[in-house]
Amino acid sequence: MVNMGIGIRNVIRNVLRIFGNNWKKSSMQMDILQKRIRQLEISEKIDAALLEWYSEQGRPVPRWKKEKQEWWREYLISLGLDPNNP
Repeated sequence: MVNMGIGIRNVIRNVLRIFGNNWKKSSMQMDILQKRIRQLEISEKIDAALLEWYSEQGRPVPRWKKEKQEWWREYLISLGLDPNNP
């Protein structure tokens, strides 16, 4: 499985720490964060399924994720935007 450096448990723990117990009732920003958490969960499930299948077949797991383009990250940074926020 590809380690993205961000665990779902860590994301949820940080959200709860920042926003308290009412984080599900927050505004549109929380909806965006919840969508991102779901995307991460789906990504982890895909990674696990690929690892399991390719391991059973005795094959190496292909790198199916595309690397982020560095020029795009630099452009977002120059605009003052977070390059890790979709």
